[in-house]
Amino acid sequence: MDAEQIVEQIRSAKQQKKMTLQEIASQSEVAIRTVNRIFAGEDVRYSSLVAVLEVLGLSISVNAA
Repeated sequence: MDAEQIVEQIRSAKQQKKMTLQEIASQSEVAIRTVNRIFAGEDVRYSSLVAVLEVLGLSISVNAA
């Protein structure tokens, strides 16, 4: 799964849950700037991404090659 697919899943979950970016940031305990960077497809710390995914009820699997 690449970054674009992850961002698309996050956007979809955000719409389904009808959450604002501020609500996502608050509940995941990351800065609003970090949430904005995730939605822009920029690099963020893995732990921040996981926190946002957990708030939205999503998970990703990492395949090490």
